[in-house]
Amino acid sequence: MRRETVTEESLARARAAAREEPGTGLPVLARSLVGFGWRIGREQPCARIPYFEEAAGIYRVLLAGGREEHLPAAMHAISALALQYSLAHCDERSSAARGEAAALARQVNRHRADEEKEVRILAAWAHGLAEAGRFEQAVAAQREVADMYREAARGPARSSWADGAVWSLLDLAVHLDLAGQADASLEIEREAVRLRRRTAEADPRRLPALVIWLAGVSPRFTDTGHPQEAGDLLDEAIAACGRLPPEGGLGNFGFHQAVQAALFARSGARDERTAQGRTAPAVVGPDRRGLRPVLGTGFDRWSFSVRQTYRAGLDALDDAISMTGDLSALGPARLAELGTLMRRRTIRESVVFDRVPEQFAEKVVPALGESVALERRLAASRPDGGVRRVVRSLTDLALGQLVTGANAAAGEALREARDLMGRSARGPRRAVSF
Repeated sequence: MRRETVTEESLARARAAAREEPGTGLPVLARSLVGFGWRIGREQPCARIPYFEEAAGIYRVLLAGGREEHLPAAMHAISALALQYSLAHCDERSSAARGEAAALARQVNRHRADEEKEVRILAAWAHGLAEAGRFEQAVAAQREVADMYREAARGPARSSWADGAVWSLLDLAVHLDLAGQADASLEIEREAVRLRRRTAEADPRRLPALVIWLAGVSPRFTDTGHPQEAGDLLDEAIAACGRLPPEGGLGNFGFHQAVQAALFARSGARDERTAQGRTAPAVVGPDRRGLRPVLGTGFDRWSFSVRQTYRAGLDALDDAISMTGDLSALGPARLAELGTLMRRRTIRESVVFDRVPEQFAEKVVPALGESVALERRLAASRPDGGVRRVVRSLTDLALGQLVTGANAAAGEALREARDLMGRSARGPRRAVSF
């Protein structure tokens, strides 16, 4: 049944009806307020907030009066309010509303545990805790989410939950890492890889996502001192890539790009962290000389933050990169700074990307290629060769190519990365069983 568009006139009628007959009129008014709030543009969260606040207030009164049939609607209204607070940078209010929505979601899930929307609201609560730096609490909340997905994914005809389960495990791995539980985080990484393998085995159409995932998580194992596992993941990605057609389609572009963006952003977290483990605002130094670090809120507080500084950081990064001048005049240290800035910019472009395949192919993938060229130049200028950075840039490029269906090119990039890893490794390789 199609709902009518809420107008100022229909909202006024709903208010009048609520005054005359609160029992039936208040729920209608609350729904109308939410509908009218969504009509206001996303770029105007402050204009939206009063309507969602009023709706949330009505639902609180209804629930306090024992009207539990309004639990789902109240949950969604308060979750929407939390989003508007976040968009308006009212972080404390957003965190409180997310917690309230999560508590309602738990109540709803007691009655209908097969509804994924409620689980997503709990996941939003976990993200909010991580954004606020409350990592231990974020871990606890995300474990609850992951357990729900695990259970649902085991049930009959629940293959649609498998993707959600993998995403929930990625988030849990991130939160565990931020909470200082590196070993536990790696175990969750391995579980996510196993689950992604099973989904690809059950449905060959999911094979490109598996290749992206295998290649995308490999830098994490390198960064945490497990290069052999990283190499094994690349070997598996190369073999799986060989099962794909040289040029694939874009039918599942949005999902593949989302996987690439999530893994790509997470891999940039180390570049973004300060010695204290926190990030600084995205700025360029006032002296305008040389390259300056450009940090942003979004990686150690998770990559899909709606914070304006994350998006504004793109301009600051472009500004810093534009000051580099002739690359041939840069020494190794300056080339390394430039390479890091270029990677940060491309990660952000990928994360905030608007899902248009042609633009991704024309903007993001070429930028990844430029990073490979710069890292090769840097490696040639350094005594230690800088192989690790070249491997990472090649892996980044392969992820972008896989998103656009350039599977053969991606396979070549991954093979080159694996060959460089093999030449730089010391000692015999050992097989890793997941």
